[in-house]
Amino acid sequence: MDLSEVGYHEVLMLDSNTSLNLSERPILRLFTLCILYLAQGIPYGFVSVTFASYLAAQGKPVEAIGSLMAWFVLPWTFKWIWGPFIDRFGIPSMGKRRPWILFAQLGMTVTLFSMACIPDPSNNLRIVGMLVFVHNIFGSLQDVSVDALAVDLLKEEERGKANGLMYGSKYLGMVIGGAFLSRLLVDGLTLVFTIQVLALTLIMLFPLLLRERPGEKLLPWTNGKSQLQESERFASNTFYLFKLLGRAFSLRATILTALAGFTIFIGEAILGPITKVLFIQDLGWERTEVTDIEGGYALILGLSCSILGGFLSDKFGPKRIASIGSIVLGAMYVVFGLASPESEASLFLYDWNDKPFVIIYILISTAMIAMISASMFSMCMTVSWPKVAGTQFTAYMAILNLSTSFGNKISGFLDTHMTLPAIFILAASLQIIAVLFFPLFDIHQTRRELGSNDLKNA
Repeated sequence: MDLSEVGYHEVLMLDSNTSLNLSERPILRLFTLCILYLAQGIPYGFVSVTFASYLAAQGKPVEAIGSLMAWFVLPWTFKWIWGPFIDRFGIPSMGKRRPWILFAQLGMTVTLFSMACIPDPSNNLRIVGMLVFVHNIFGSLQDVSVDALAVDLLKEEERGKANGLMYGSKYLGMVIGGAFLSRLLVDGLTLVFTIQVLALTLIMLFPLLLRERPGEKLLPWTNGKSQLQESERFASNTFYLFKLLGRAFSLRATILTALAGFTIFIGEAILGPITKVLFIQDLGWERTEVTDIEGGYALILGLSCSILGGFLSDKFGPKRIASIGSIVLGAMYVVFGLASPESEASLFLYDWNDKPFVIIYILISTAMIAMISASMFSMCMTVSWPKVAGTQFTAYMAILNLSTSFGNKISGFLDTHMTLPAIFILAASLQIIAVLFFPLFDIHQTRRELGSNDLKNA
């Protein structure tokens, strides 16, 4: 375009609409996706590690901690609803996904600020639980919207690297929320809540100041218009998307994958609140010892093993890696449970009073959970029907989160009705049951029977 043919105002508008947009700047695009994943990880690590350990140090029972964790995870179990919703509605003049990301990020920030205003959070867990629930409604919406943005804008050759870095950024956020913030939690929760609010506010500047595509509006009242191509526009019928999703979940492979996904994390979720109380109240560990190990070293190891699990799943198959990880994890539960001082077993040289033994258990179990997670993600992607893969994969992620929420919720009941060694044996049994589903289905059945993108198969 010859700039002599346009006026000064038009030149400024042209420049502002082309300078900072995600579709044309790969490094900026990747950095933005990663930092938005970081925004998910910080509150997640804070609640699941720092705040849970804080409550255990305050003498709260397993039931209270488990109930809070269940409310924390529950919104992620119905995040599959967001997929068809954000594919149907939006403000295209501001970008296809950006308005949803801004809305979700604002909601996450406001709910954290509301938690900071509660005078005594540890003694107002009902209110905290409600706010945690609402926060994660926005968090799950942000997760789905960011994933959709990545699908829209990432080139095929970028996707593998981008997914690894995005997942790693969430782990980094969990380390910040789980280990770093725990070290700052001295005289109360006000400071750590304030830091999270500031962090999420700063992160929100990225979707606020960046366009998806050149020519779009930065804000509703600024210049610009929709730049979506015909194939990128919003779906015209949400019910049709749900109809296709129902067909995708009508096959043996897709059903059994869902059953395995629901079972595979129940044991780990049952033990999460129980071990917080065990380490701090029963074994006398300092809160920061627990958060340094679980929220620091273990999560860093988990990050490495999740990447390794992805590579191994590509090489040997996700079912095999998920099976090996589950068998090792189940064995760890058995060994650790029978090493209890109250267990009648005398097969082990070490028990729970030996701190190095306990640390090894935490590290290995976290590593196995990370490998299982990576292989389950790969399995769910492969078994999904490409026509509705985004929504179906999100549904599988919701099922995995339902597994965690259910385990968290029943942990308090089990703690009052069973001995600790028996609970660990139960967790091991559930882990092995999940493995029994894998030989019963072929993860390639969906694409073989329903095809890929052929509309005639709909």
